[in-house]
Amino acid sequence: MNKKELQTIRNKNWRRYHNPGCGAYMPRKQNAIFFSISNGKAHEMKKAEVAYELLKEGKMFITEAVSNKDNRRVDVVDLDTGQEIEVVDQCLTDKTKEAIQKGDVDIKVVYTDNSKLGGDKNENIN
Repeated sequence: MNKKELQTIRNKNWRRYHNPGCGAYMPRKQNAIFFSISNGKAHEMKKAEVAYELLKEGKMFITEAVSNKDNRRVDVVDLDTGQEIEVVDQCLTDKTKEAIQKGDVDIKVVYTDNSKLGGDKNENIN
């Protein structure tokens, strides 16, 4: 895939999300990590770690964006693949569970602490 095709895919995925509290015409800034005070410190640090890994791979991302389709707040979106990455402390939200069941979007679940949940640390759900 050449650079122009990759940028087209990134733009398409980027336009599927917007800033929390704003309309769909306010896209989220790319490659910037936004924190939400409603989440715990471990959650936010894990989100920063995921964003760092995406940057290391040369990918672009957005954080704390709201889906234009169903108004779900997503922790991290990989703009190169369109994959949503949810950082989970204890359990998934109902909206995220519904999105996983629909299967419209590839959602990767990343747990903040493996010992709390007793499962694989990174689990790909689709």
